[in-house]
Amino acid sequence: MPARAIAQEMRPQSNGEKGGKLRQVIKDLADASGAYIIVSSQGSVADKPLAERKTAMRDALHDLPNAGNLHTDFYDRDRLATWVNEYPGVAAWVRRRIGRALSGWDTIGNWVDTTVTEATPYLIDDRACLTDYRSPERGSVPISEGIARLREALLTPRQCVRLIGLSGLGKTRLVQALFESGVGESPLDPGLAVYSDISFGTVPTAREMARELVARGHRTILIVDNCNPTTHTELAKICSEGASSVSLLTVEYDVRDEDEPERTDVFRLQPASPDLVERWIGQSFPHISQIDRRTIGEFSDGNFRLGRALAETLGKGDTLGKLKSRELFERIFQQRQHPDKDLLTAAEDLSLLYSVDGEDTSAAGELAHIAAIRGVSANSLYAALVELRRRGIAQARGHWRAILPHPIANRLAAFALERIPPGDLDRFAASLPPRMQKSLSRRLGYLHDSREAQAVVARWLPSDGPLSDLLARGAVGIELLTNIAPVAPEAVLRRIERELGDPSSAELLLPTHPIRWRLIRLVKALSYEPHMFEAAAILLARFLAAEPADHRQGSARDSFAELFHLWLSGTQALPDQRRAFVRRLANSEDAELRRCASVALDALLATRFSSSSNFDFGARSRDWGWQPKLNSDEWDWYRAGIDLAIELAAVMDDARNTLARNVCQTAFKADPVSACNIDPLKCSLPSWVMRSRR
Repeated sequence: MPARAIAQEMRPQSNGEKGGKLRQVIKDLADASGAYIIVSSQGSVADKPLAERKTAMRDALHDLPNAGNLHTDFYDRDRLATWVNEYPGVAAWVRRRIGRALSGWDTIGNWVDTTVTEATPYLIDDRACLTDYRSPERGSVPISEGIARLREALLTPRQCVRLIGLSGLGKTRLVQALFESGVGESPLDPGLAVYSDISFGTVPTAREMARELVARGHRTILIVDNCNPTTHTELAKICSEGASSVSLLTVEYDVRDEDEPERTDVFRLQPASPDLVERWIGQSFPHISQIDRRTIGEFSDGNFRLGRALAETLGKGDTLGKLKSRELFERIFQQRQHPDKDLLTAAEDLSLLYSVDGEDTSAAGELAHIAAIRGVSANSLYAALVELRRRGIAQARGHWRAILPHPIANRLAAFALERIPPGDLDRFAASLPPRMQKSLSRRLGYLHDSREAQAVVARWLPSDGPLSDLLARGAVGIELLTNIAPVAPEAVLRRIERELGDPSSAELLLPTHPIRWRLIRLVKALSYEPHMFEAAAILLARFLAAEPADHRQGSARDSFAELFHLWLSGTQALPDQRRAFVRRLANSEDAELRRCASVALDALLATRFSSSSNFDFGARSRDWGWQPKLNSDEWDWYRAGIDLAIELAAVMDDARNTLARNVCQTAFKADPVSACNIDPLKCSLPSWVMRSRR
């Protein structure tokens, strides 16, 4: 691009005209106070030819009124290379694009033009989850404020920052967000950033790279991920020297409080809110049901890596509660510490309970009960809890302690069940006070894919088992039964069938029984699987049949009716299976079961839906139940429902009224009076509806 060719480039000639017109794009750039730069990759020019090219560019703007608003420049390949090398992040990007990247070193994030963007936006809520160790009180601030503080610290050369936090909380993603233009205000310049995860090895080493960047004197933000404390200390010493223009950010998952090296600002990332993880799961795994997203959010305890690990198990066993990745388990549990068998065993024992009183070390305290499993002291478990809290995998609420996140605790509990002889475990469970029994059963409810947990529940449920009096124990018993139901749903349903089939237990069906509503909720949850639907539905029908027709408080009516809704049914039973069940009830010789058939038929024809059910079921994958995928599925549902109503009119006195009432409700979007008083001659509904009403 010699000087004579520049005029043709900027003012192309056509049809033999002289001079040509200035390109419109150049005028637009001047209007925007932008820049027009010509880059030639074919050669290098000396100072005099370079000056001639720049002059030619300005001469081409002779008739542009606001030419002074436009910056122009000319780059040959040497000048372009010099500019690239002034920005280490740009240099790393160029090396990667041309296939000559330094081993283990790269730019930060995904570049679009001059900004960093990610495929999924950075999610932010108001939860205070970043602790600034620079403040004396070490208070936590929302992530948006924490990002602003991190950016401010890294703007200063020779400033060293350390970001710590449990593995999987999103530390690396937070580092990327510091450079994203869509996150907060004043993002850091990605052209200054050089990134490496040194756990994979780098050439040159992090120390050599830091020395080289300091020696060159270029402004740089050096980011080193998975950086152990020793390496950080060495890098901080190099980058904080007097002539350095480098800012240092290291990231580490060792969360020791004493990890506060000199010349370093320390920030700790805390777990996000379950709601934020749920939103992220919906963003990254849109095929996962809302119920499973909520369950994953709660189980992950704000840990995004755990959330991903759980989400990826769906379709590969449909287990949400147990972490299957050994590497991730060891990374979170062991961190950079040496393996400690005694601590691991103590954690396994403690994980058997959903929560434990972690302060009472007396002979009657909960720690003493757990310690009896191995014949150790309560004080040794107390010390183990202190260490587990320091590692970030035991949390405290007052005097209560819990091993979290749940996928870690569930895996530890499964190890404990494998280690403890069955007889010892049964004696341990029988010796516990009611609160601890409920806590133990709640943990077991998350282990449905553990053979040992299945064996435990199988031993507990028989009439001669160690906890044979579950229903006789009232509220405590039904809570234990509800907690362990996800482990053996078929066995629990059979146990309830036996109890309700015993004449001495008939009072459980009565509206006045104190645990009746808990049983109804449990049976409704057990109706989810198609092969269990009929058995569960007939039990709910028996509860409903035992009620007066006008009974409402604690009624089984809603739970039973929801089974036959098009939406939010809570069961995967197919439409034909549910209609067949209604037909069976309608042809029953029991008048009360025929009344249940009327409730079910009304629900089949309903067009408004809500649910009072809790759709969670331990760590099992769940959704709202069967639902139409196509418009034709919905049409088929109502067409078959209308046909069923017409069929059952021969045996159900109110089948016609049920059909007409639902059509009226749909047509008028309102609940009509129980007796339709519309004059048939003035009614706008089809005549067949009025005939069915009459």
